[in-house]
Amino acid sequence: MAQIESWKPQYTKYFEALNRGWIVRFFDENTIEPFEVEILTNPKKEILDKGGHLFFATEDEKVLGCVALLKHGESEYEISKLAVDPAAQGKGVANQLFDAIFNYAKNNNINKLILESNTKLKAAMGLYNKYGFIEVKDFTPHYTRVNIKFEKSLN
Repeated sequence: MAQIESWKPQYTKYFEALNRGWIVRFFDENTIEPFEVEILTNPKKEILDKGGHLFFATEDEKVLGCVALLKHGESEYEISKLAVDPAAQGKGVANQLFDAIFNYAKNNNINKLILESNTKLKAAMGLYNKYGFIEVKDFTPHYTRVNIKFEKSLN
């Protein structure tokens, strides 16, 4: 079982590498948006300094996966940049990261979680359903590769 840790400066390279690898594997390098490059290369400035949080799943000092919580309002956050190393997939790492998000949300008075995804990501769709996310029908996607949005109220 992996350990869940918060961001450390040395984790930035893993955050970028895992997410770039995921995007290339399922979509295309060309779908990485300019604003997304900023998030991936400078998560401290683009996520943490704006009130968000980063979680990393580690095992024996190796980063297996990561996820970001982006602050949208006082009590609304977006789950973003969930990526798990292909060698660690199927071992419950994404579940551990989601459990960490829900614990953090409970302890920080977060009332609503949102996320955007793509329906071709079958494992992700299963994860979001497992955690009780509900599809939002009318929305404007933040990324060209997004075709579905979910939300979950926590109160």
